[in-house]
Amino acid sequence: MIVGRMNEVIYTRCCIAGGGPAGVMLGFLLARMGIDVFVLEKHADFLRDFRGDTIHPSTLEIMHELGILDEFLKRPHQEIRELAGQVGQDSVTIADFTHLPTHCRFLAFMPQWDFLDFITEQARRYSTFHLKMQAGVTDLIEEKGWCGGRARKNAGRATANSRPADYWG
Repeated sequence: MIVGRMNEVIYTRCCIAGGGPAGVMLGFLLARMGIDVFVLEKHADFLRDFRGDTIHPSTLEIMHELGILDEFLKRPHQEIRELAGQVGQDSVTIADFTHLPTHCRFLAFMPQWDFLDFITEQARRYSTFHLKMQAGVTDLIEEKGWCGGRARKNAGRATANSRPADYWG
């Protein structure tokens, strides 16, 4: 596969539209299982504003189960164990993470681009993980009961066809 080739066709087991937290994490999990996966992301990088920069205790627990939590926590982040608000003269606890049955009893704050870079680095340890940047999905292709996607990559086009491994022969 050559990046930037005009009308490139990619054959893969799974094609994921979007390199946000869900898409990148799914790509990582599937690659760990040996499934060939392409994540198609329309932007050139992850450096842009997002809706949130929080990593919840449940996500941190999954990272612990995957064996990547210690490495993740070495990265710059903030830990919030309790959220409170001021109502008149009273301070009201809105959330208290210290009682959760998880390894990390806090909410982690980290820019989302750093989180995505970290998960992508972990995923790239697997030869079955592929990330195509500047490949915005434009169409869903359905053929004989299987799905694929069409993406624009710079001036060219790429078509990612996903089917069971034995489909290609």
